[in-house]
Amino acid sequence: MRYLKSILFFPIIVSIVIIILIHYYVFLRTPVGPQSPVKFHIRAGTHSWEICNRLEKDHIVSNAWMFMASALVTMKIRRLEAGMYVFEGKHYPMDVMDMLFHGRTVKYIVTIPEGSDVYDVADRLSAKGLVSRKGFLDVALSPRTAAFFGIHSPSMEGYLFPDTYFLSPNMTPLEIVAEMVRRFREVYTPDFAARASELGMSQNEVVTLASIIEKEAVLSQEKPIISSVFHNRLRLGMLLQSDPTAIYGIDGFNRKISKKDLLRDSLYNTYRHPGLPPGPICNPGRDSIVAALWPARTKYLYFVAKGEGRHYFSSTLRQHMRAIAKIRRKNSD
Repeated sequence: MRYLKSILFFPIIVSIVIIILIHYYVFLRTPVGPQSPVKFHIRAGTHSWEICNRLEKDHIVSNAWMFMASALVTMKIRRLEAGMYVFEGKHYPMDVMDMLFHGRTVKYIVTIPEGSDVYDVADRLSAKGLVSRKGFLDVALSPRTAAFFGIHSPSMEGYLFPDTYFLSPNMTPLEIVAEMVRRFREVYTPDFAARASELGMSQNEVVTLASIIEKEAVLSQEKPIISSVFHNRLRLGMLLQSDPTAIYGIDGFNRKISKKDLLRDSLYNTYRHPGLPPGPICNPGRDSIVAALWPARTKYLYFVAKGEGRHYFSSTLRQHMRAIAKIRRKNSD
């Protein structure tokens, strides 16, 4: 009798297993996504099941149980990282898992060097075939994108933190920007925010100054000194007169800056407009942000490149003109 029951139940069990496997296959092979961009914030200590439930509720995955099972089987559930993520387009469940659990079996590895501007970032992403250059620039340069992330700046310039990123296939430009902003927020700690408050500077002012320092400095040890020059000029109400600000926004600029460039009519041109520009001119690294927040204590108001990445620093215009004359004599020899 028991043997007969086993024979009867075996096909039922097999059928159930087959049905589950079919559903699981469909789950893995069907991309889904929210109808509009979703900010997905994972706080430290959040239970994995709660995350899976929220993913289903926000229409990022179609089945919380199956997503949880996939995370357990692949062991990626152990590598969960807290932070803010953005989901916009349709993704396969394993792509979502790579984005949330930082699986390193992703297709795209993109390195953004310090000092890259938004156009450089777009070039690198499009070269990898991740997104179109225009599509990324449309998102990254839009004030609406900055507002979406709660960033008080004209665009995402300055907040696409330079680092190496492991990006999943089918990510949208907004989702890629979200990864870079999340990394920026890991670097820009509460200590940085507290220091900015001491200086009477907003986050955007700090990042803007850091971006100018990043473009002007070659050697890390000179960054705090260059920062001191700009802080001193700001305090005295002097024009910053930073060459890189004059050419910001010129897509594909790759020649030597001319005197005509310094007269260019742009809100970012610190030869024509006092104070800091309305936003960053590149994406600065941590060293430049630290330099903007903790400048060296100097009386310098001028600097000029003397070669090999080094600069002459001067406290008076007369000293500065002497330094320029010295460089010209050296170059003419």
